[in-house]
Amino acid sequence: MERLFVLVILLLTFSLEAKSLDLHEAIHIALENNLELKFAKFDETLRLHQLKILRQKFNPQLFFNASATIHHETYFQENFDEKKIHTYPSVKMMTPYGTQLEIFTEQNVGFERYQKSSGTALRISIEQPLLQGRRKLVNTWEINNAIILNDIQQLLFQQTQEQVIYQVIVDFRALQLCSENVTLQEHWLKNAKQFYQNMQEKVVAGRVAVNDLNAALLQVKQAEINLNQAQFEQTQAKRRLIENLHLTDESITFKLDEPKMSESRWSLPKVIDEVIANDIEGKVLTLNKERVAHQLVIAKDQNLPHLKLRGDWTVGRYHIYGEKADEFSDETVFGYPFVHDNGNYTAQMLLNIPLSDKQQRYHRILAARSEIEKLEYESQHHHLRMKNFATSLLEQIQVKKRQLQLAQESLKLAQKNYNDTLLKLEVGRSSLFEMVNQQERLLRAQMAKNANQIAYYNSVANLELNAGRLAKNWLGTA
Repeated sequence: MERLFVLVILLLTFSLEAKSLDLHEAIHIALENNLELKFAKFDETLRLHQLKILRQKFNPQLFFNASATIHHETYFQENFDEKKIHTYPSVKMMTPYGTQLEIFTEQNVGFERYQKSSGTALRISIEQPLLQGRRKLVNTWEINNAIILNDIQQLLFQQTQEQVIYQVIVDFRALQLCSENVTLQEHWLKNAKQFYQNMQEKVVAGRVAVNDLNAALLQVKQAEINLNQAQFEQTQAKRRLIENLHLTDESITFKLDEPKMSESRWSLPKVIDEVIANDIEGKVLTLNKERVAHQLVIAKDQNLPHLKLRGDWTVGRYHIYGEKADEFSDETVFGYPFVHDNGNYTAQMLLNIPLSDKQQRYHRILAARSEIEKLEYESQHHHLRMKNFATSLLEQIQVKKRQLQLAQESLKLAQKNYNDTLLKLEVGRSSLFEMVNQQERLLRAQMAKNANQIAYYNSVANLELNAGRLAKNWLGTA
């Protein structure tokens, strides 16, 4: 709810005030508009509803059946007509250990040979498997399987969310790099034009040859080409970012502030622990191993004989069939009322041993065992690979940080050499060619410094992605 409120405020600010987004706002909009995350939410609703249905398996189930019967029979040239209404309300319940309990009542009202016939009975039936189907894990398999599948999808949702945040950060900083390059090229174009103007004044004063103007003009043209290329790359980077935010207004601007870097020191054991703890693929492998282990238990259970203990107990029933016959009538046997009263019970032991399809049942066990072994090997290999991957992530940060430091030092040297060359050119101790050469070196050093800085920021974001920190840092979620 808090996140939704923040998003509404952001959207109102975005639509009513200046259309300018910072990185934090861009991440929230990307998460809200991402189609994959939206579809995952729809699927989650269906999964949870299906899980709710499965959990009702052990709730009491109520049933009501009714029948209306018209029966005609001819017996010794005498017609017997029967009209009867039979209602059958019942309650069924199953426990996680396979016990099935059924309680039902019979209500019979009808007429037989114009004699009212009625009956009421309460019947309790209990069935308990003794071999196949008696384990809780077997009877709750559908529920457990749905829970595991939901957990897997939740992990994948978390992974997608982190990847969306990471992609926005990368695109945002790519735009930042392009914008810095545009500013840099504008600065050099301004300097080139100023230098060309100074050269024109020197030519008029006779201090330099007219041919030296060509080199200065060429420098202006090259600066214009570089600026056009930088502006094109900036436009493309901005368009990619807007597309990833699922927005269409290209008049949007972005607040390209300096990224706030975490001051926490990264150590190899800590990085390995965090990356492995947040390893989504490894967690999915573990959950799948749990699923297959359950399937193996079920396959073994299905290989057992069916042995069930069943008991029935009936309380109360009263029926009247026909009228009382005369003393000398042949209907003596059939004419007396039939009374069926309390106390009926039945106990049964039911055994069913399948004698065929033995290989098919064993194949299920063999397939589950093979799948467990494959997942074990895959899990071990994946764990080792993740340790190496975490090590490489930290090494990448260290390399990028060192490259940034070297780029900053190179920029200082290039700036010093350029300033010295300008001073020498003023007093005639250096050539225009040398000045242009030093200027190009300074430009490359400035662009290299910007590129290495963004690469370092992205390497840190990549480590935070694999350590599961992005959502926590940008959304405030654990």
